[in-house]
Amino acid sequence: MPYALFEDDQKLSKEFPTEEDVWTHADEAGLVDVVDGKTVLEDGYTIQPCQPDNETGIPVPPPTVS
Repeated sequence: MPYALFEDDQKLSKEFPTEEDVWTHADEAGLVDVVDGKTVLEDGYTIQPCQPDNETGIPVPPPTVS
């Protein structure tokens, strides 16, 4: 199952195959702090498992043929 970065339960990032990949993305975005020697996300941000974008139940229209 993929993972994504969330803020207050709203998905902010694309999906990543592992939690570690999301941590890397969050760190690159400046959302990671070190508090008392422990790596944490800034307040309000979480990493959660998510459904792949193509399995959300939202229909994707077929490509048009010209």
